[in-house]
Amino acid sequence: MKKSAKIAIIAGISIAVIIGGLALFVHFKLSEIEKNETGQESAEQIAKEALEVISGNEPHSELGETSEESHSEESAEERANQLP
Repeated sequence: MKKSAKIAIIAGISIAVIIGGLALFVHFKLSEIEKNETGQESAEQIAKEALEVISGNEPHSELGETSEESHSEESAEERANQLP
């Protein structure tokens, strides 16, 4: 095999290992966080928290707030305005 092909293969494997390691790290961190939370969250609430974290906002506690309450209090336009 050519030297450049060997280097490309090694680089590809290295990148795959790094990405896999990061995925495991994030998985275990999220599992640790989920253990500490109480109650059941809907997929919509989890996605909203993830968007807040990604956009740099502090996620707020939604204890005592149900999805029905949030839908009845906010219109679709207000929710759209909150997105980054």
